[in-house]
Amino acid sequence: MIKFVLLTVISIIVGLAAITQQSLWMDESGTVYKAMMPTIQIWWETIMQLGGSDVQMPVYLFLVWLWEKLGITTEYALRCVNLPWIVLATLALCRFRFWPVVLLTSPFMLYYTGELRPYAMQIAAGAVAALALCKIHAGKEDGGFHGLHMAALAGLLLASSSLTSAVWAAGLWIGVMVLRTDWLKQSGFWLRIWPWGITALLIAGYYVFTLLEGHRAASIPGSGVLSMMFGFYELLGLLGLGPGRNELRADPLSALKALPILLPTALILMAAWFHGTWTWARSVPQRTVTAVAFVVLVPILFFAILGVTMDFRVLGRHLSPVLPAILLPIAITLESTGKWRNVWRTVGAAAVVMTLISSIGLRFLERHARDDFRRASSIAIKALKEGKKVWWQADMNSIRYYAYREGGMSMVNAVQILESDPPTSLLSTDLVFINRPDLRHRGVDYQSHLKRNFFEQEAVFTGFEVWRNK
Repeated sequence: MIKFVLLTVISIIVGLAAITQQSLWMDESGTVYKAMMPTIQIWWETIMQLGGSDVQMPVYLFLVWLWEKLGITTEYALRCVNLPWIVLATLALCRFRFWPVVLLTSPFMLYYTGELRPYAMQIAAGAVAALALCKIHAGKEDGGFHGLHMAALAGLLLASSSLTSAVWAAGLWIGVMVLRTDWLKQSGFWLRIWPWGITALLIAGYYVFTLLEGHRAASIPGSGVLSMMFGFYELLGLLGLGPGRNELRADPLSALKALPILLPTALILMAAWFHGTWTWARSVPQRTVTAVAFVVLVPILFFAILGVTMDFRVLGRHLSPVLPAILLPIAITLESTGKWRNVWRTVGAAAVVMTLISSIGLRFLERHARDDFRRASSIAIKALKEGKKVWWQADMNSIRYYAYREGGMSMVNAVQILESDPPTSLLSTDLVFINRPDLRHRGVDYQSHLKRNFFEQEAVFTGFEVWRNK
């Protein structure tokens, strides 16, 4: 009991340190704008009206809506809705002594604990799934149903958090069936599983409905393979040591400048990972190894095919549920035994130190800061109050959130006058805001367009350019 209380306190402290007061970025603003809706009916209508992939993660968005109804409106306080997920993930992994330690130093875990999207929830669900597999493996000899309901709960958490996470739920159950094929022949299994199965079918039906309605994530031609490379770079915990997202989008070769630190860190991480994986694989039956391979590899293969054939951007966040499994080998390396135990324990400790340094870099270095919608919105709203004409080429949900913070719904309604497409003439426009030049609509060179119309660049900050009419 003392261990659980101590881990809970530590995970909350780590979570509070990981969460930032930075500006909400575009996807987070979409979450919060919907949470600002006064009633559940208007909240739901707004989700369906705006569409996109948010339609396929309603459970998390509903939790944020409830959180906001407590009067919580600041960036930091809103992100604290994720604290229960880091606690759940930490407690689920305490079966191995160093597993929670590796999790709580993971840059991936800490970054997504501080993001208003369902990825911390998915990591927690992945941790529960890992615990369920451990229980199923440990209880296999007595022929009972140890871990069955825990696996069902993990699958339900995964499936309800997002459509992409439902793929991991499917992979989990493939692995469970490989591990315990005998369950399929027992009536007790079906008696226990049918309520979970009906719930899963309802969730699947909802996702089919959303797809038929055309709701899905955006895709960029040719982005599949490159995005997967970035996803693994992020998942391995290297992001805080190398270039940030914006740098890599603008110039993928910028990673070469950070090779002196990235390469040795990657080698240390991979050495610890391969040693831990080898140690684990030798300590469990082949069937268990096969089952876990299905759990991990089936979803990754599915996303790889989707990324190549449909230009789906497979980012690290889509791989969130597998993080606990990825971190287990490093935890095992930290507990190495045998002749070379001190060497391998040192390698494991070095891996944890490097991920901790990466976490600190990701948390504090300016190059990893989110797009500064807060500053851009403040400048734009101030200009609107002064009666100036503004053209806002960026996400509208973000400025609505900050407008609400400054002047309530009346100011949100005033923001509606901002245009999302270039006006026929810029002569009457005073200020133009461009969001992240490398992500502007393809084929439109706004900078040249503004220069031709006698605008000059007034300010440049994270994710934004501000242009003023001369």
